[in-house]
Amino acid sequence: MTKREALGGVGIALVLGLGLSACASPSDVSDLRAQIDTVSTRVSKLERNGGGSAGSGGSQLADMETRLDNQKLRIARLRDRVERINHRLDELMNKIETQSAQAATPAPAGAAQASNPPVASPANQAAGGATAVVPAPVATKPSAVPAQSPDMIYHQAYSDYQQGHYEIAIKEFSSLVEQYPDSHLASSAVFWEAQSHYNLKHYHRALALYDAVIHKYVDSPKKATAYYKKGQVYEQLNNRKLAVHNYRRVLELFPLDQQLDDLAKRRLSRLDE
Repeated sequence: MTKREALGGVGIALVLGLGLSACASPSDVSDLRAQIDTVSTRVSKLERNGGGSAGSGGSQLADMETRLDNQKLRIARLRDRVERINHRLDELMNKIETQSAQAATPAPAGAAQASNPPVASPANQAAGGATAVVPAPVATKPSAVPAQSPDMIYHQAYSDYQQGHYEIAIKEFSSLVEQYPDSHLASSAVFWEAQSHYNLKHYHRALALYDAVIHKYVDSPKKATAYYKKGQVYEQLNNRKLAVHNYRRVLELFPLDQQLDDLAKRRLSRLDE
């Protein structure tokens, strides 16, 4: 390995170190920078002084090459650690969304109440003290099956979503919005319909539905998350500019949503590497 190649290796290591400064902890990055700077200084001295004897210079350069390789390995491990942390944060975000939806969704109506017990008729007492029983009136069977309430449709659709039956969930969420467009569950139904399309990799359809949550349902509790999810869709579509734009909108419009803001900041940090 020549001195010039060693200097090139130092440059690459420095770029990697600087790229990690937004992801790894400050102490880890500072330590790596200090060690790489030390190696760079020694290589520069060898370059100026001719490296001493050929054998000595070659030995020192080989030693520095080994140290640089070790630093690159540490950087790769740090990057892998950051990726695992980001993945766990995304899983946590999805868990929070799931729990929020469950808390906001009332349980479906229970089974019909048992029929009233028979009542005694005071006018028809038997001579031996027995009580004549008048049976309760039998309920007539309705002529048509009543329509499901929006709560029941939402509960079933979300259950199908959780089980990974995304195609079925899409139809059910869409049916809720069509039948009950003014329901308090309509915007959440549109959001989870978008999520179903996202999981099926129907990215453009998902984008259209996230936009509906943002612009059609201006007071939707899912509005902040819809911006965040749009950022993820644009990442999948390799559109870095629009991904960054939507993550920044989360920070600008929802500064009090700490969990979502933290996730958006981490995404921005990755895109800025």
